[in-house]
Amino acid sequence: MHLLYRIKHQRSVLIVPDKDADGLSAGTLMYKTLRHLGLSPDSIKVHHLSKGANVHSDEERQRMEAFHTERSIVLDQGSRPGPPLLTSKGGEKRVLIIDHHMSTEFPRDAVILTACQTLPIATAALLTYVLLRRLWPDLDRVEGWRAIVGVVGDLGTTVAKWGRPPWPAELQEVVKQVGAKNVSDAVASINAPRRTADYNVPKAWDIYLHASHPSEVSRNAFFKLCRLEVKAETERWARTPPSFSLDARVAVITIHTGYQVHPVIATRWAGTLGRKSKKLLMCANTGFNPDPDKVSFSCRIAGSLRGLSENEKPDLISLLVEYGNAIPGFSDGVGADFARGHKEATGGVIPKV
Repeated sequence: MHLLYRIKHQRSVLIVPDKDADGLSAGTLMYKTLRHLGLSPDSIKVHHLSKGANVHSDEERQRMEAFHTERSIVLDQGSRPGPPLLTSKGGEKRVLIIDHHMSTEFPRDAVILTACQTLPIATAALLTYVLLRRLWPDLDRVEGWRAIVGVVGDLGTTVAKWGRPPWPAELQEVVKQVGAKNVSDAVASINAPRRTADYNVPKAWDIYLHASHPSEVSRNAFFKLCRLEVKAETERWARTPPSFSLDARVAVITIHTGYQVHPVIATRWAGTLGRKSKKLLMCANTGFNPDPDKVSFSCRIAGSLRGLSENEKPDLISLLVEYGNAIPGFSDGVGADFARGHKEATGGVIPKV
């Protein structure tokens, strides 16, 4: 991608961040660094995906092409095989993908920066920070808190051991300066808008981009209102009882709401699955996707299995593929949006039957 060359010559860049705390942290880190290094605001475009869409769809590729930028940086959007996200020009690769979702295949004609094959898996925001810190020596002091928000957003507060690879030692001091509680509150705030029915991710981006401290994020009125909405909708569906697969390995909860609360409910219920025979909790949401013929779902590993070593934990992606392969024609019918994400937290979008 030759970032310094592109900045020097004011070449246009499109930033495409995911909608959650990790994706928006990675995106704002990239935006802030490009601006610090001298790229003009007119040369930086930002694209947020439509509700229920993914970056690999024909519709989203067309929207990205419509910006007419020379390069695109795609952050935390997941990876899969397929056509280029932007068409190549003159044999040059125009897309940089920074990601950590499990995948061994990627879109064609892209430069890939991923951590999915190396434990512990660094999040997209942390990968972005590590990529950029050599270009901006004061990045940790000025914007390093964004990398921490991204890590906590995806992994929680206990996984990162700052000072042990891949967790940069300098960020340990940043955690002390901004406060762990402020980081956790910022994560909850940033994640709230994308869970609401309105799905106002652009406004969340704008507020987050202009914040200089995680406490500014959590104090924002818009974020507070979104959190209240999401909390109320989560409680509305939280007591929906699960049904169980015939082999007793899977518990399934079905809800119908325009709010993206199915990952939250899946996480809550997964913590109640105590028997070792239970492998995963799936929450299917028939009302979230704007396409009424599609169902969005989230899966989480059973709480009783979380303490196992990485090699002992069940691979939820493989488990879903196993079930799918047992149904003739299922894999061909659901397409590429089935069983995407992480081994312990996966999901996707499939057609209704």
